[in-house]
Amino acid sequence: MYTVDLAAPYDRVEIFRSMRTMKPNPRRLHLSVYSHQLQATTRFADVDPQWHLNNVRIAEFYQEGRVSFNHALRKEFNLEREHGHRILVARQTMDYLAEVEWPGAITIGVGVARIGGASFTLALGMFQNDLCVGISDAILVHATKEGPTRLPERLREVLARKLLPEDAR
Repeated sequence: MYTVDLAAPYDRVEIFRSMRTMKPNPRRLHLSVYSHQLQATTRFADVDPQWHLNNVRIAEFYQEGRVSFNHALRKEFNLEREHGHRILVARQTMDYLAEVEWPGAITIGVGVARIGGASFTLALGMFQNDLCVGISDAILVHATKEGPTRLPERLREVLARKLLPEDAR
């Protein structure tokens, strides 16, 4: 991640040169690496003054993909949430790779990038007209009211089945 000390003098050319080096894994740019896919349609209400999708709406589309993925896991693997346990979003990053246009359809691809002790990372890609227009990573934490707790073994097994190919993680 690139940070800028706004109190110090800076060189805009250097900032943008550094930002160009933040390239996503090229495998993440292919819809086929994601085990779950959600189709969505852009709406006029999603458009910003530049006539492309508003960044807040893009975040909402990633949320729809994440929720759809979780719902599909529950249904496919008959997962039940234990009483007092929950999955919390701890962090979500988004990289905008191209403008998302209206009108049009988009596809959100979702897969698992990492399984940790108490957390896991979902990798998401947004596609329009066969082009990857953005990627996102969401870190989710398994918790109780006492705080983070180890992922249940059954959930770990299910998540492992949805891992992205190793060269795409």
